[in-house]
Amino acid sequence: MGKLDNLALMQQWFQLVQQKNSLVRYESELMIARELQLEDRQSRLQQELRERMAVDHLKDEEQLAEERLILEEMLEVVEQRDALVSLLEEQRLLERQEDQD
Repeated sequence: MGKLDNLALMQQWFQLVQQKNSLVRYESELMIARELQLEDRQSRLQQELRERMAVDHLKDEEQLAEERLILEEMLEVVEQRDALVSLLEEQRLLERQEDQD
């Protein structure tokens, strides 16, 4: 291989690294956006549940079932957020390790 071939390969390698870094940043942005969506959904569900639970009169089975569904959805959203935060932290640690390497 000649010197020009090595130079071309190095340039191609740097371009690939730049593309990879760009895609990793984009993926992180998407995950952060998803986390914000989940946070917003959780907040709205909490507000709806508070409003329903603030009603003083006796509730029928349908109202109680609706409250249970809201609570179950809230728990699901919290689990999704927790998984996403764990994934983001794991990714951050991997990036830090790559930077050190």
